[in-house]
Amino acid sequence: EQRVDVIGLSGLITPSLDQMVHVAKEMERLGFDTPLLIGGATTSKAHTAVKIEGEYSGATVHVLDASRAVGVVSRLL
Repeated sequence: EQRVDVIGLSGLITPSLDQMVHVAKEMERLGFDTPLLIGGATTSKAHTAVKIEGEYSGATVHVLDASRAVGVVSRLL
């Protein structure tokens, strides 16, 4: 319904990590190809690579903190 350039998920508590995997699976199931940014206190580059990237064929990028998101999005677009 809405046209977005990227989708960002932020995880501040450990249970949100499982929800991020669920969102990635749903995005794949629905045929999304929108880049997915993963960030927040409980996230890591390793978790993103191992648990999330394998569930979604679109671009999936771990962003260390919100201040770096603009640069990451600029490179993706």
